[in-house]
Amino acid sequence: MGVSSKNMAFRRDRASELRQIADLLDKHIGDTNTYCIHNAIALLNNSEIIPVLKDGTTDENIWGYDIEDFELPVETIKHIKPDDIKDAKAILNLKIRADINKWNTYEDPLVELSFNVTLKGIGKTIYYFGFHIDKHTPNTRNDEPHPIYHLQYNLNPRKSEKPNLGEILFLDTPRIMHKPLDFILGIGFLTSNFFPTAYNILIEEANYVKLSRKYQYSVWRPYFHTLANHWKPFEERNISWNPTNLICPILL
Repeated sequence: MGVSSKNMAFRRDRASELRQIADLLDKHIGDTNTYCIHNAIALLNNSEIIPVLKDGTTDENIWGYDIEDFELPVETIKHIKPDDIKDAKAILNLKIRADINKWNTYEDPLVELSFNVTLKGIGKTIYYFGFHIDKHTPNTRNDEPHPIYHLQYNLNPRKSEKPNLGEILFLDTPRIMHKPLDFILGIGFLTSNFFPTAYNILIEEANYVKLSRKYQYSVWRPYFHTLANHWKPFEERNISWNPTNLICPILL
């Protein structure tokens, strides 16, 4: 069973937006491997492909894509340790599944999210560090509280049986509450943290700002409105903590 024409129109819009961000990256960061973005675009444009969820099921109203091994240069190495590291890169693997019917509503539009980043430092040897931003399955039993979207560090992203951790203590916690990220919002997150020169160039591009605002509206607005609604009544006239970009510097 293929995807309906209505849902394909939605998916083609998302594919077009990914193509726009790929073009911007090609223009301003020439050594990125944007072919992995175009692989995701091709899948979105294929009406015969419906993304598979973790439980193995499919639903024609679910859209999504995978980004495999997207690489970005790391510029912020001034205080990097060990001292012999002269070059570094961030490697992103992203899997996102979302509900078409919840896009641009006040409901959580994402069904599944896995935003995995591995940082690779090149010196006398190769060093690794990592973190991920995931969506937790709410009905999964755990001993500790799980924010539904959380950032968690990974000191052994290569899954070595005997990683050299030195004096570092590695725990499975904390899981730090974090706003969700798709690829377009993820580019803002990654460049602002690891390649600020590129981020400062991108935010001067009207098309990048338009794309970011569009996805912040679709993905972040329901997240933050739901949190704010915990303290009822939510009264806009009482908000005095400005500007908002001091709270979230990549909010455009």
